[in-house]
Amino acid sequence: MIRLWDYLRSRERNEMRVWANEVNLQKRDRAQLNQKLDMLHRLGFEMARQMHFLAGTSGDHNSIFKLVVHSERMLRPMLCRGPFDMPGEVTLLCGAIEKDRKLIPPDAADAAERHRRSVLESNPPGADKRIDHARF
Repeated sequence: MIRLWDYLRSRERNEMRVWANEVNLQKRDRAQLNQKLDMLHRLGFEMARQMHFLAGTSGDHNSIFKLVVHSERMLRPMLCRGPFDMPGEVTLLCGAIEKDRKLIPPDAADAAERHRRSVLESNPPGADKRIDHARF
């Protein structure tokens, strides 16, 4: 089982919660997102990739992945493996939606990479930059 974390921009700002509220995720969106996250938690990173509900991003961001959630909208939360316990944890870094094969916001992969680096640079590691994931 993999431990899921949410990125914290500050002590009170859980990026995933803010995104879910900003894009006004409906009940069905939230249920399908929770279902994919539950599967990731239970099955693990490699199995999620094999089952094609976890995809890499294009470009220079080989540490950033998209969770593929088909719902009313194509949800694409951005995440990374680890970054501390690579086989045992995943950190949700920011939210995105895919429309016409383009991410909204268009800089989602860049933002996710910035957030990943912020977690890695925190002292002590991960302090005040992550919190246990709470269901949507």
